[in-house]
Amino acid sequence: MNAKNPVAEYPFTQAELWQRCLDLQPSLDRDAAVLTGRGVTAARISKLKTDTAAFGEMEPDTVLLQEGAAVTEEKDEVAETLKTSMQAVLGIIAVQDEPRTARYKRFGVTNIVDLSEAKLHLAATMLVKQGRKYLEEYKAEGLTAALLEAVEQHNEDFVEGLTERKEAENTRSGATRARVLFANGLYRQLVQLCAAGESYWKLTDATRAREYVVDTTPAPATEARPS
Repeated sequence: MNAKNPVAEYPFTQAELWQRCLDLQPSLDRDAAVLTGRGVTAARISKLKTDTAAFGEMEPDTVLLQEGAAVTEEKDEVAETLKTSMQAVLGIIAVQDEPRTARYKRFGVTNIVDLSEAKLHLAATMLVKQGRKYLEEYKAEGLTAALLEAVEQHNEDFVEGLTERKEAENTRSGATRARVLFANGLYRQLVQLCAAGESYWKLTDATRAREYVVDTTPAPATEARPS
């Protein structure tokens, strides 16, 4: 059974979470001595810094999406090349046999434009197999072993492209999941450390207490109601 996708616990973007953790570090360093009584040890501050740095090194979804898009573009180009090579063979067969005839249909494909990926692969495989079987019958029209070999090679490239795309999708899915889980852990650290700092300063220094607010994003302004 596939594990469920984790739910983000942080109320802002991952980039904002990362920046907030960076912004908090100078305050923690300054207040390290006074916060020890509230459980903020040097080890906890060091862990926040280490995890924040590691989080910043993770590939964001935007990068992974572009990598996946590049793989898809390459796969689409290979698919078009495969279709072109198949059309070249089918065009030669059509010189002798009309597409509606049984002789033409014995090659396993009549229209390759709207075939699914799996059916395109199977159609190319059948075309090569039948083309070699009836090669002598169509040599006069220009069918050659080289043309059939080209279809076979492009078909192999096409299948390889499908595999690479699937791997890219799996990589992105796994990386996205890992990033959310890591971000959740980082956010929990942020919340705990901010709670300690804010509670220490809230009665004596409002400015420093604000440095420990988890989400420092200003609230959106609301329109004043007409009097």
